[in-house]
Amino acid sequence: MSDYSRLRTPFVGMSFTPDVPSNALAENEYNNGLNIESDVRGIKKVSGEQTILSQIPGNAIFIEGNYRANNIWVYIVATKEGKWYQITATGITNITPGFGANPNVSLSGYSDDINITASWVGGVFFINDTLRSPMYYRPTDSEIRLYDTAPDNFVWNYGANVLATRAGFVRNFCSPNVGNILVAGNLTQDLSTGVTMNYMTTVRWSQAFAQTGVPATWNPTLANIANELEVPVRGPLIDGFVFGGSFYVCSYWDTVVFSPISYQSTSAPVLGVRLFNQGRGLLNNNCWTSTDQNVYGVDSRDIWVFDGSNFNSLGNQKVRNYFFSNLHPTYANRLFMVNNTNKYQIEIYYPDKNSTGFCNKMLSWRYDINVWNAPKDVQNACHAAEAPVYGTSFQYASRCVVYISGQTPNSRIMQTGQGNSFNGAPIPVLFERNNIVLQTEKGPVPYSSKIYIHRALPEISGTGSINVTVGGANSTAQPANYGATNKINIVTDNPWGNPQQNVYRTISIKVESNDAVNAWNMTAMNWQAKITEDAF
Repeated sequence: MSDYSRLRTPFVGMSFTPDVPSNALAENEYNNGLNIESDVRGIKKVSGEQTILSQIPGNAIFIEGNYRANNIWVYIVATKEGKWYQITATGITNITPGFGANPNVSLSGYSDDINITASWVGGVFFINDTLRSPMYYRPTDSEIRLYDTAPDNFVWNYGANVLATRAGFVRNFCSPNVGNILVAGNLTQDLSTGVTMNYMTTVRWSQAFAQTGVPATWNPTLANIANELEVPVRGPLIDGFVFGGSFYVCSYWDTVVFSPISYQSTSAPVLGVRLFNQGRGLLNNNCWTSTDQNVYGVDSRDIWVFDGSNFNSLGNQKVRNYFFSNLHPTYANRLFMVNNTNKYQIEIYYPDKNSTGFCNKMLSWRYDINVWNAPKDVQNACHAAEAPVYGTSFQYASRCVVYISGQTPNSRIMQTGQGNSFNGAPIPVLFERNNIVLQTEKGPVPYSSKIYIHRALPEISGTGSINVTVGGANSTAQPANYGATNKINIVTDNPWGNPQQNVYRTISIKVESNDAVNAWNMTAMNWQAKITEDAF
């Protein structure tokens, strides 16, 4: 009978926790990884990505998607060249303002740092690009239209001696007391005197409008509910979101709340405003997302979660230090977030220190099992949206996240969660855990003991193979000394690897793969080990 101890390390609900020293990690935490994600009972290789639908002329920089007339799913895409396109399963259409029915309108190109905000209200798509009046695109329109231009001449700009007004963001708010209104903040105005003024803490909202329509004016009068006012925050207003019947507007530092109030006539205000939180805000446009129960966001302080009453830290003592230390300082304003409801996770797309301009990594939080996943590689993502999965047609019973790639001329939409490759390229996978605590039937192996690992046997399902490397150190602060790598086939009669001869006080392990064909899910690692000194 063998004198080896048989030990088992389960990988249940594993959470990526790089901010904590590996010797202080809980059993369900790990300190290093790439393209690996947790499930309830294991860790697995991430799913792949594939390009779909028509090629986009130019350099794509923004994407949104929704149903339009006749329940047809459409993507709306903007390019750096200032063009806007509608993409469906049947092709691509230029919907740039002025392209067709209104040739007197022309749009200049966008910079890589452009911040575009958008809202869908029914089948109407509202857009703000910070460079001109807000835009809208109705189901009956053949191209995007601008406020203050023919043929509609809906009123956005108003005030004596004001030639033009631009907003830092525009969002829809379906207020319980008046219905749909648009809310804009951080206004800049060109005056007839030649002076440009920025009113960074000013908010205005439009008159109410039908779900399938467009507010005809933003100009406050005694006959409508439109209004404009200052809000008590520090720094410029960044963006806003809806939660629980109220509208929250964030600056870089603070948050205010607009709450519906009863009113008897249009001469009375319809929204009350108050400072909600000092110290919590947003880093830039689009770096927030909402779920069924919470709103998640990123500011310069932390990754936060908002439950309607309180802002709470989500990244502190878990991933916060890792995230901000790896965030590229030049391109930090290009990060964004999206809710992947199919996978019950919020996804933070960000440029790390190796980025050449756009987001090359994605960090995700599984809000159903409360774990962080290690970063995933993405291909220069500059904006994302959730959408039905597309095969030969849109599959409305399934969802995924799609994104577009900056710095890639004439690209196509990238669909995530599909296949086992990154659009045909191999997916490099890494799971690493240092200072593993090995459990015996008598409890954990004491730190004073040294351990000889004879065999490592992963409990794993899938296809292909994985590479397992076992190492160790003689103190918790000492870097792990890894031995030879063992290739272990997943479907085999011999599901183990024989690590290089080693005797260490703490054990480390790396599990890797790199292919474009296979997928796997590992639920535990079994060890044949011998305690070589200071045994029980």
